[in-house]
Amino acid sequence: MKLKKILTATLALSITVAPAIGMAKVPADLSAHGHSHEHAAQASTYVDSLPKAKEYAPDKGPAKIEKSTSVVELNEKGKVVNKTVTKSNLPKDTSKKAKAQATRTVTVLAVADEEYRAAYGDWQSRVQQIVENADNAFTRDHGIDFQVKAVGNWTSQGGNSSQILSDLSRDWSGYNYDFVVGFTRDVNFEAGGIAYVYSSDPGTAFSVNLDQGVTNTSKAAQHEFSHNYGLGHDPQGSGIRCVMNYDYSYSVDYWHPEHNTQIQNNKYWYGM
Repeated sequence: MKLKKILTATLALSITVAPAIGMAKVPADLSAHGHSHEHAAQASTYVDSLPKAKEYAPDKGPAKIEKSTSVVELNEKGKVVNKTVTKSNLPKDTSKKAKAQATRTVTVLAVADEEYRAAYGDWQSRVQQIVENADNAFTRDHGIDFQVKAVGNWTSQGGNSSQILSDLSRDWSGYNYDFVVGFTRDVNFEAGGIAYVYSSDPGTAFSVNLDQGVTNTSKAAQHEFSHNYGLGHDPQGSGIRCVMNYDYSYSVDYWHPEHNTQIQNNKYWYGM
């Protein structure tokens, strides 16, 4: 991993988020995964993380791709180096139904760091598959279709998950996508995923997911995209079966009613 100067951040009490994002607070060590999530009112934007999955989950085959999409590949300077087409893999009738179900389309730039790219020669299609898996519940329950319009080469920098997220937002700010999602195998990334939790339309939303195989990473990505829509966590041990509850984040793909309402209220932050 290449080294460069980075903003100093501490996860013990608080962090300073990239200037374009504003100030954010994290009241406890993310690696402990025991911090309180009752801090949404303390800051307009904050950072929240998801622990790693306890068990490996096998891949479940190709993701459902609702609509054929042209995809560009960007180098680390944001220059286009390749163009491909990701084709819908659904039968015609099913594809038409899926398109009709999706009433809102959001655009995604999915970037992979140097460790991730070194591990997977097919990283471009792999990250697209993960995003397509993660959007199944958003399409089913809220009519939101996540479309990967670009994939990018990224060099992740940072001493922990929060700093790597901040690095992503610095490196990829200013691009015309609704979501920028990073995929990493950086040894310093200690969480399963991490994202900014917004209280209003941020323009572009940022999150990073650790490589945990396609299935678990897809679950983490759904969780982190949910944070981007303003959702917080449900209390562990509460019995609330929801993707925002650590106890169920890797085993269910749905939200409880209050979170469904929140997504419906905030879905217009992104896309068209």
